[in-house]
Amino acid sequence: MSNGYRTLSQHLNDLKKENFSLKLRIYFLEERIQQKYEESSEDVYRTNIELKVEVESLKQELQEKQQLLDKALVTNHNEAELQRRCQERQQEIDHMEQVLETKIQLLQEELTKKLQAKEASIADLSGEKKNLTLKVGELEMQVQELHSSLLQKDKDVEVCAVL
Repeated sequence: MSNGYRTLSQHLNDLKKENFSLKLRIYFLEERIQQKYEESSEDVYRTNIELKVEVESLKQELQEKQQLLDKALVTNHNEAELQRRCQERQQEIDHMEQVLETKIQLLQEELTKKLQAKEASIADLSGEKKNLTLKVGELEMQVQELHSSLLQKDKDVEVCAVL
């Protein structure tokens, strides 16, 4: 009778340890989900700020080149030279606009991909958390059932001891 009691007791202790381990794992998964979400948001904001700074820098450079172009128009009396310079400056401006638009588009695509990857990772971790939570619930029910069974066996042992 005491051997069965020890086995049940040991099994109950093992289940309690596994339950604690699973709860700890859920806690760390929740922390990881929170960190990934925060890192994702920080990366988006950081990249957005970097893009804005770069856009402003390129706009400033574009404005400076436009001012140079305007000065060249005013100071140069040679119509052919003036036309050539205007065309060169316009080509530079057009090229810079194309480069800027391409770079912005690539960075936005990269940012979108990173955000989607982070969201997928968060979804995976959330699913794993849900599964572990369900398992913890099942184990807690099993622990309660075993505890009830153990109490019943204790009562049976007491009845046998009285007889």
